[in-house]
Amino acid sequence: MTRLRTLRAQAAEELRALIASDYSPGDRLPPEAELAKRIGLSRNTVREAVALLVSEGLVQRRWGVGTTVLAPVPPASFSVTDIIPVKEIIQGAGREPGLSHWHHASVRPDPEIAAHLDLPEEEAETWYVERVFTVDGRPAVHLRDWCLKTIGGRPVDLTHLHDVEVDFIGLLREQSGEILHRMEGKLQGALSGEAFATPANPGPVPLVQITQTCYTTGGSAVVYSIVQFDTSVVDLTIRRAFTGTEG
Repeated sequence: MTRLRTLRAQAAEELRALIASDYSPGDRLPPEAELAKRIGLSRNTVREAVALLVSEGLVQRRWGVGTTVLAPVPPASFSVTDIIPVKEIIQGAGREPGLSHWHHASVRPDPEIAAHLDLPEEEAETWYVERVFTVDGRPAVHLRDWCLKTIGGRPVDLTHLHDVEVDFIGLLREQSGEILHRMEGKLQGALSGEAFATPANPGPVPLVQITQTCYTTGGSAVVYSIVQFDTSVVDLTIRRAFTGTEG
C-alpha cells in the first residue's frame, strides 16, 4: 500500500508538471494509457493520480468527454498574524466553507495544556472542541480547542460550533462579555492523520501546525488551540510591520 501511494504521488507530480508545460484550461488530456506511456508508470497508477488531481480541482473527469484541465482557483490565504474567522477567510477567497468533522466534550486536558491555561488542579476540566474545515469539500484546516468552561465569571456553551456559520471568537465574546485580545504560539511541521484523509489521498500529508494560547485584554489565558493546515489546499501568509527604528 505504501508503494502504491508513493507511485501515485510520483505520477501526480509528473502529471502536474506535464499539465503546466503543455496544456491550458479547457484542454483535454490524452487517454490514461497514453499518459502512462509518457510518464513511464502503469495505467492503474495514472488512474489513481488523475483521481488525486480531480480532488485538487486541477482537472475534471466526465463520462463520455474525458479529462479536462480546469482554470486554477486561488487558494484561501490564511495569515498567521491576523485573527480572522476561518469561514470568512475561505469565503473571501471565493471558495465554499464546510465542516467535515465536529466533536464536543468535557475533558481533563493534559498537564501541558492545563499549564498553558493556568488551570488549577481542582478546575482541571475544560471544553474540548474539534473541527475540520473544508474548502470546496476538501479537508483543509483541523482545529482542536481547549476552552475554559467559565470566562469572566460566566459559563460558556460551545455546542453552537457544530454550525460552520458560527465564529468561535465572536461566540466567546457574546457569552462571556470578554474581548479576546491576542494569541501567542509557535509554528512547526506535522504529519496529518485521519482528519485529512480522502479516498483519493488516504495517506499522511505534510502540514503546518500552529499551537497557540488566546488571552483576554486582562491577560487571562482562556483558550489553547492546535491548528493544522494542509498547504496543498490553503496558503499561509505572514505580515510584519517595521516600527520607527533608525540606523
